[in-house]
Amino acid sequence: MSTEAIGDVGDIRRVLIAVDRSEHSERAIRWYLSKLHRPSDQLVFVNVSEPPEVALGFGMAGPAVAEVYSKALDETVAQAKQLAVDIKELCRGLGAEHVRFLERIARSPGQSIVDLAEEENVELIIMGSRGQGLLRRTFLGSVSDYVLHHTHRPVLVVPPAANTAAAEK
Repeated sequence: MSTEAIGDVGDIRRVLIAVDRSEHSERAIRWYLSKLHRPSDQLVFVNVSEPPEVALGFGMAGPAVAEVYSKALDETVAQAKQLAVDIKELCRGLGAEHVRFLERIARSPGQSIVDLAEEENVELIIMGSRGQGLLRRTFLGSVSDYVLHHTHRPVLVVPPAANTAAAEK
């Protein structure tokens, strides 16, 4: 696929890259930067974290539950902010200039990515794939599978290396 298929070389492209702390999202970032990136591209990195699960201990109620949940939520936000710093550093080191980072906390990461792609009016969504087998994907679902089937925008899913995918099955 040539870059012209996504936009003329002189055009500014808005590209959404879904990220988490996995090797799969870092592989997708590196693939994009080495194969498709143009200096004029505007990158929108999106990290969607599920709300923290809080196990209720015996005797916990009211304010105690709220405090535990608040601390767990603060930790989730802190991890997302550190991820933003790490990704901006990676991009800067690899020559990407126009970078934004959006954080969301939601129960449905796939739907959040689809919604943000619309809100940000991106031309392309890029995601890494964990290379799950069909059975596992059927029962657990797949964020990339959800995005592929629910967005009206081009989606590029970067698969794991062949030897990694075989080892994970």
